[in-house]
Amino acid sequence: MIDLPTKVQDPPIRLLAAFNEVYPSLSPSHVIQPPGRDMWIAAAVNTTREYTLHASDLGGRTKLNWRSAKQKMTVLRRPLPRWARYPAGVIYLLGDTGIEVDGVDVVVVGDEALGPRYDFALGVAVAALWYELNDLPYTPESLIDLVERVRREYIGG
Repeated sequence: MIDLPTKVQDPPIRLLAAFNEVYPSLSPSHVIQPPGRDMWIAAAVNTTREYTLHASDLGGRTKLNWRSAKQKMTVLRRPLPRWARYPAGVIYLLGDTGIEVDGVDVVVVGDEALGPRYDFALGVAVAALWYELNDLPYTPESLIDLVERVRREYIGG
C-alpha cells in the first residue's frame, strides 16, 4: 500500500503566522506534514523557476534553482547555508530525474531537535512537497531513502 502525502488538517498557527509574515501578499496553496516527522511546510507555487526557502525556526532564508542547487550554491552564487544542504540536494536529485517544480515560496517550521536531525527532516519535508506538487505518491521509506541518498551523494557524509 502506498501512503499518499499527509495534508495537514489543522496546521500549527506559527506556520501560518510565519508564512503571512514572510510572504504577506501570498496564501499557501499547499500545507503538508511529511509522514513520521514533526515538520510542517506551507508553500505557494510561482512561475519563477526559483525556490525560496524560509526556515522559520532558524531565522534562515535562501533562494535556489535547479542549477544553483547542482553547484551547491544559492542563486546569488553564495555557498548554501548549512541547513539548506538537504533541501538543495533533494531539489537537485529529483530535478535530475525529471521531478521538477516551476517555482515555490516555502516556509518550514518544526519540532525536531535543531542540528543534524532538523536538517535531515527539512530534506524529508522538501521531498514530500516536491512529490505532492507533482502529484506523485510516496512512502515514508521512499522519502528517507531519497534523503539518505542526498547525504551520501550530495553532501558527502
